[in-house]
Amino acid sequence: MQGAHWQTGSGLIPFPVPGTVLTSARGAYTVGALIGDGQYGSVYHCVGPFDQAYALKMFRPANRDYHEVKREWVEEMRRLESFRHPNIVYIHDAFEVNHLFYIALEYCETNLRRMCGQAFPHETLLEFARQLLVALAYLHDNGLVHSDLHPGNVMVAQVTTRPIVKITDFGVAHQLEGQHWFRPQVANPKILAPELITMGYTTRQSDLYQLGLIMFLMHTGQPAIPENVPQQELPRVIAEGWPRQRAEQLGTPVGNVIAKLLRRRDAYRYQSAREVWDDLRASRLGLLGTTRG
Repeated sequence: MQGAHWQTGSGLIPFPVPGTVLTSARGAYTVGALIGDGQYGSVYHCVGPFDQAYALKMFRPANRDYHEVKREWVEEMRRLESFRHPNIVYIHDAFEVNHLFYIALEYCETNLRRMCGQAFPHETLLEFARQLLVALAYLHDNGLVHSDLHPGNVMVAQVTTRPIVKITDFGVAHQLEGQHWFRPQVANPKILAPELITMGYTTRQSDLYQLGLIMFLMHTGQPAIPENVPQQELPRVIAEGWPRQRAEQLGTPVGNVIAKLLRRRDAYRYQSAREVWDDLRASRLGLLGTTRG
């Protein structure tokens, strides 16, 4: 892991390693293997009170001010506590140890990124999409836009029995509070919605665009934006609508739904998660030749 410590005025503060024991008011957490690492957070497998497995998220300082990191931790903790839903990862604990901030989250066996690589069976794709749409409808009905939906932030529990899809990582999510748009700090350039690139804003429809990217990957086993596209070309590729064009070329009922999710102008996409499911349900029955609108 890059940067295994944080330089502060008090000296070097080491990041946890396997075997580190962290204590909160609710008990002790023994840190295990690193299972995820990003620009602003690292996630460890850990064993907590009552020998329960958790995913322990540490907020990476990333050379930021202590108070900025603390605000991010408090905000994500508040969101996770406020939005309780079967398709959203649950928070169990939040604490600070040695100037580092942690959240103990519901543990899921894997994420969607690890499951991708080949096309999903049709019924599996539809069921995963249905659960994601249920979660998005819940968030959007409560005025929250996630803005960072990608396969690494889609966790999967009960993989071998009856899979449950769960959204996680609300670090750049935003409560709309009456407005229709905002500008998030999304770190992954390949999931930027066209309106963020061209106009500097994002909406509920931006979440649906990111869902379209996820569904393209599940439907084909390949990303909507090819891996060999240079990073400096990404804004042009997204603004010109390459993902939508590739979805249209699939020539399948699900591909038609994905193409509408990936339209360049948010006003011409689906306006709600419920509308998306109406067309996906029709595709299951083979009744969808072209999408509405």
